[in-house]
Amino acid sequence: MAFNEGQMVGPYQVIGPLGTGGMANVYKAYHPKLDRYVAIKALHAAFSAEPDFISRFEREAQIVANLEHPHIVPVFDYAEQNNQPYLVMKYVEGETLKKVLSRGPLPLSEVTRIMGSVADALTYAHRRGVLHRDVKPSNIILDSSGTPYLTDFGLARIAQMGTTTMSQDMILGTPQYISPEQASGSRDLDPRTDVYSLGVILYEMVVGRVPFTADTPYAVVHDHIYTELPRPSEMNPNITPEVENVLMKALAKQPSERYDSPNALMDAFRMAVQDSSLLDLGADRADTGRAFVRAACRADSTCPHGRGRAQVRQHPQPERAAIVPVAQSGISTGVSERGAQSRRGCSQRGAVGGAHRQPD
Repeated sequence: MAFNEGQMVGPYQVIGPLGTGGMANVYKAYHPKLDRYVAIKALHAAFSAEPDFISRFEREAQIVANLEHPHIVPVFDYAEQNNQPYLVMKYVEGETLKKVLSRGPLPLSEVTRIMGSVADALTYAHRRGVLHRDVKPSNIILDSSGTPYLTDFGLARIAQMGTTTMSQDMILGTPQYISPEQASGSRDLDPRTDVYSLGVILYEMVVGRVPFTADTPYAVVHDHIYTELPRPSEMNPNITPEVENVLMKALAKQPSERYDSPNALMDAFRMAVQDSSLLDLGADRADTGRAFVRAACRADSTCPHGRGRAQVRQHPQPERAAIVPVAQSGISTGVSERGAQSRRGCSQRGAVGGAHRQPD
């Protein structure tokens, strides 16, 4: 059930919709007594139809609401109306990191500043036993002053708490940024799953695109689990060995081979930048796509330019994934905001990568 403009949801008056996605609808609302705007995230009715979901939602929402960090969007309230659970969060006026990156690469100093703040927020949450499970650029908001905020803590966990077959089989996360263990359906996750997703974003900001690109979510997930990571320096020659080594470790297939925490990853990245005297990643990344295809050829045993037969496919531009059930594999993924252009290349399966963010 959607909330309508002017409707009262508890003490909050709905101003209008901000977006919709696979897990929730988002609304801007006004709290008259406190004279402030908030963002309301109303979970879809399919979740609340499960037995005891409301009580489990309240327990998890309370944990998330106790997170207090300068770079985490705070949860003010949680309740349910007509059996529809919702979270009330700070309304952040700004734009997502995804939108910022769509305009072009950021200076290295900005990469370090933004990602350092996000890493600190994640490490804080991990120390309190809370995993994010869906770290991606569209879940990072930069306000009007450039301050980064990490949002949607707990949504993936809340949606995965269900007892039905649909919830139990659901792998929540976005294919482009999902960790191999989460993509494999493992429920035994630890902070290193968020380290991997943070590493994908860092890779994207440094290289100019995410590690894997393909025409289906299945292929993306497959590559996160099985395909060798394209070496960053093969796509952006400005990347030094020191920086490359950090990215390779962050995106190791096995959690035990990654950094133990997001802060450890960013400490290593800063040190690598300093040790290599890297000042600029290169503003012109026009050749990144062609370099990606060359790296894909080398990784693909069926490619005639690499080691085998040809199988030519298109490599789509970055996509933003939502949650769409995939019954065969138990994967919940989907696609929206598809890039308008595509490049042709050899077959490597994988994925690419304002106001309060629209969910995906």
